[in-house]
Amino acid sequence: MILDGLLDADGAAAAFERGLAESSLEERSLATGLQDFDSHAHERNIERFTSRAATVRELLKRNLAAKVVTGRRVSSSSNSGRMGELQRQLTRQRGGMTVRKLMENYADLVTQIMPCTLVSPDSVARFFPAKADLFDIVVFDEASQIRVADAVGAMGRGASVVVVGDSKQMPPTSFAESSSDSVDEVENDITAVEDMESILSECVEARVPRQWLSWHYRSQDESLIAFSNQQYYDSKLSSFPGPSHGAPDPGLRGHGVNFVRVDGQFHRSGPSKVLRTNPIEARAVVAEVRRRFDGDSVGAPSVGVVTFNLQQRALIEGLLRDTDDPRIMKALDEDAEGLFVKNLENVQGDERDVILFSTGFSKNDKGYLPLNFGPLNRAGGERRLNVAVTRARQQVIVFSSFSPSELRAEETSSVGIKHLRSYLDLAEQGTGALPYDGRRAIGVDLHREEVADALRDRGFVVATDIGLSDFKVDISVASQESPDRPAMAILLDSPAWAARRTAGDRDGLPGDVLTRMMRWPSVQRVWLPAWIKDRNEVLDKLEQAFKQADSGSATSQSESLGLAEDELEPLSVLTVAHFPDDRAGDLFSQEQALAEGSLLAPATQILGQFTGTDDRQQAEFKPWDVQRFGNVEVLDSLHSRRSVQAVRETIRAIVEAEGPIHRERLAKLACAAFNLNKVSAQRAKSVLDVLDNDVHRCDSDGFIWDASIDRDSWFEFRTNGPEIDRKPEYISIVEIRNAMVDIVRLSGGVSIDELHRETIRTFGGKRRTAGITARLNQGLQHGVDTDQLELRDGVVYVAG
Repeated sequence: MILDGLLDADGAAAAFERGLAESSLEERSLATGLQDFDSHAHERNIERFTSRAATVRELLKRNLAAKVVTGRRVSSSSNSGRMGELQRQLTRQRGGMTVRKLMENYADLVTQIMPCTLVSPDSVARFFPAKADLFDIVVFDEASQIRVADAVGAMGRGASVVVVGDSKQMPPTSFAESSSDSVDEVENDITAVEDMESILSECVEARVPRQWLSWHYRSQDESLIAFSNQQYYDSKLSSFPGPSHGAPDPGLRGHGVNFVRVDGQFHRSGPSKVLRTNPIEARAVVAEVRRRFDGDSVGAPSVGVVTFNLQQRALIEGLLRDTDDPRIMKALDEDAEGLFVKNLENVQGDERDVILFSTGFSKNDKGYLPLNFGPLNRAGGERRLNVAVTRARQQVIVFSSFSPSELRAEETSSVGIKHLRSYLDLAEQGTGALPYDGRRAIGVDLHREEVADALRDRGFVVATDIGLSDFKVDISVASQESPDRPAMAILLDSPAWAARRTAGDRDGLPGDVLTRMMRWPSVQRVWLPAWIKDRNEVLDKLEQAFKQADSGSATSQSESLGLAEDELEPLSVLTVAHFPDDRAGDLFSQEQALAEGSLLAPATQILGQFTGTDDRQQAEFKPWDVQRFGNVEVLDSLHSRRSVQAVRETIRAIVEAEGPIHRERLAKLACAAFNLNKVSAQRAKSVLDVLDNDVHRCDSDGFIWDASIDRDSWFEFRTNGPEIDRKPEYISIVEIRNAMVDIVRLSGGVSIDELHRETIRTFGGKRRTAGITARLNQGLQHGVDTDQLELRDGVVYVAG
C-alpha cells in the first residue's frame, strides 16, 4: 500500500510537470500570436472590406438598372406588330383605348417596357388582367395597411411574393368623412380593422418564412427611436448612438427629441373657422418653419409637420401658404424632399430631417385636460403615435399647449394616451425619462475599463458603454475644454462584437454608420491583442487620432473596385403600396387623362428611352468573291485525289464565307472557281459528291453547313444590302426563323401577314409571290417546331 502510494505520488508529480510544460507552451504560443498580430494590417483589411462593400452597393445601383434596360425583349424602334400598335395608341389625341383596355391588350409589353411598376391594390384589380405570373415578384410595401382581400388579386398575378411591413404601425383603416362630430371626438370616422385582416398579419399567422430587420440607422440621433424601440419593438432594434447623446437640445439646434411649451388654447366650440384648432400653437409651428427656411439660404430644409387632427393640419398649411414665401410654396408643392403638413392617419411612409409635432389640445374652460385625443383613444391608437414619432432623421420638436404632467394617463385605459404621456416626458426631460430596461444594464468589461482609465490618465474626458440599445459605443472621448462634445468613439473586440454573425455587422456597418450618418468626427478600434502587445503604442495612436478629429483635419480614404457583371435575367416587379389617398399616389387612377393627352408625352418619352438588345447575331450578308482555284480540267478529273482536294478546298472557302449555303449555289460557285460558268445537273452532282462529311454536312432543307456548327443552336441571320439579291429559296429556313424571332420579340407579337412583310424587308425583298410566301411559311413552321415561336389567335409570339 505504501509503495503504491509513492508510485501514485510520483505519477502526480510527473503529470504536474507535464501540465507546466503544456501551460508554458500555450503561453509561448500566445506570446508568438501577439507578436505576429499586426493591428495596422488588420485595420487596412477592414477598410478594404468596407470600401469595397460600399463600391459593390454603388455599382449594383447602376448595373442592375442597366442590366434590366439592356435585357428588354422589345424595342421602341419597332413600328410593327403589337409594339407599333401600342405606340400608335399612346400617341392618339382622341379615341384611344382606356387604361383598362390598354392593359388588357398590352400588359405583357408594358411590364417589359417598365419592369418595375408601382400601383395601389385597387389599381391592380382595376387595370391589370387576371393572369398568373404576369410579374416575377410582387412586393407589398406598408403591408400592415393592406387587407387580405385587397392583396390576394395582386398575389395571384405574381410568381413570388415579398411582404414588407411593420405590425406595430398603422393597421388597415376605412375613411368616411363625418360632418357632425362632438368637440373631442375623432375628426374622421376611422374604423380600425383587426390585425388578422392585414396581409402582413396573415402571413405571420401562416408561418411564412420571415426575416427580422434589426439594424436601425435612419435616426441620426438615437433618442429618436429609443422610445419606440422600448415600447413597441421589445428593445430588439439595434440603433447607433451619436456624439450628442440623449440630452434634449434647449437651443433646438438640430438633434434629438425636444419639447416646446406653448400658451395656446384648443377651440372646442365657436366659429367653424377656428373650431377644433389651436391658432397660437399653429403660429408657433409656422414660425419655426420660417426660422429654418431663413437659416438655410441655399436650399430648402427637410421639414415635416404632423398634427393630431385634420383641422389643425389645414390651419397650419393655410398659414404657411399665407406667408407668400415662394420657397415655402415650392417646398410644399414641388419638392419631394421639402415641406409637408399631414395628420396622423396619412403620414406613414414619409420621413424628413426634422419633424414638428403639433399636439393641438389644451385644458378646457374648467381647467383640466380632457383625456380624449381623437385617434389615439381608439384601438390601435398607439400605432398611430409610433408612426408619427418615427418620421424624423435628425430632430423632433413637440409643440404642446399643456405640460406632460398635466396629462393624467393613469386615469385612462387607453394605451395610446399612456404612451403619449411617456413620449412627452422623454421630449421634456431627455432619455433619462425612458422606463428602465434591465437589458440595458451596464456589464462589467475589464478591458474596456482599463482602456478608459488609461485615457483618463492622459487627460481626456471619457464615458463608457454609450447607447440606448444593445449596440454600444464602448468608449467616447472628449477634451477637458469641451467635455459635452465627444470627438472620438472607440469600439472594442468585446463579446458583443464577437456575437455578431457577419463581418459586415462586426466591422463594416458600425464604423460606416457612426462616421457617415451619426457624425462622429473619429471612430477608432482597439484590438485586445494589440493592447496586450503594446498599450502605449495604442494610446499614442488614439491620442493622435483625437487631435486630428478635434481639429477637424481628419481625412478618409476610399478605394475603388472593378466588379464583373453577373448574368442577370430581367425581372418584372410589381410593388403594391398603400396610398392614404389613391388619387394622389396612384399611377393609373385617371383613365381620362390618357384621352385628354396629359399622359402622352411621358409615355412616349419612356418608350423612346428603351431599346431592347438583341442576344441574337444580326449581320450583313456578304457574298463570296469568286476566286480562281484552277481550270475546268480539275472538274473533269475528279477521280484523282489532287482534283478532289482542290474542289474540297474551294468548297471550304465558299462555306466559310456564305454558309449555310444552298447546295445549288454552292455547286455554281465551285464550278465558277474552275472557270466553268454553265453548270449542268450532272456536273453539279459530281462536285457535291466530293463533300467531306467530316467537314461539311447537308441538312434536309438542302443547305450545306460547317460540321462544327450546331444547327439547332445557331441563331444568326444576315440581312441583304441594297446591291445584294439573295433569292428566298437560297435562304435557310433556320435563318428565316431567326429573323422572324427577332422581329416578333422586338414588336412584342405580330400578325402572320405583317411578319411576312417585315421578314421580306429584312432580307431586302419588295414583292411577295406565292413562292416567297411558301418559303416564309416554312420558316415560320420551323420556328414553331423548334419551340422558338408560337401562334395564338393569328398572332405570332416568342415562345415561353
